[in-house]
Amino acid sequence: MRASVIQLKQVFFQRIEVEAVDTTSCSSLIEASGFDFDGIEFRVSLDVKEAPVEDDSEPLTFIVALGIAIDQAEDRPTPYKLDIAALGLVEVSEKIKKEKRRDLALVNGASLVYGAIRELVTTLTARCIAGPLVLPTADFRDHSEILLPATAGSGDEAPAGTRVG
Repeated sequence: MRASVIQLKQVFFQRIEVEAVDTTSCSSLIEASGFDFDGIEFRVSLDVKEAPVEDDSEPLTFIVALGIAIDQAEDRPTPYKLDIAALGLVEVSEKIKKEKRRDLALVNGASLVYGAIRELVTTLTARCIAGPLVLPTADFRDHSEILLPATAGSGDEAPAGTRVG
């Protein structure tokens, strides 16, 4: 094992809203365990900015802002409504070319911050009546400003509605 060229230094949650669905409005309880996210639309906001530096050095630290939300749809109810926003402070190795650092921070940094959001959601919902909700694994490559080889016609795209991003 070796350390990655991108390191998550800190995560800060700005907004945490997790609401169990009112079971009186549904015909039955929607269980979260093993919930199929196919067809569920996520609202995603994603941005990355260089962290301020004190001198004229090249940027290595970036602030990744990620928001994830799931609203209730009449035709496809989910066990919970979610609206979570987080900031991640990521550091990119100086070995990475300057022109690729921001994009690496955006795509991989978003994945790291999303992992913290996933963990938070699972923990918060673990004692709710519908049970623990594990969000699907996400792919943020479609937010990339640089066409990554793995996304160019690879056919590995997730089914509609399951990819967060």
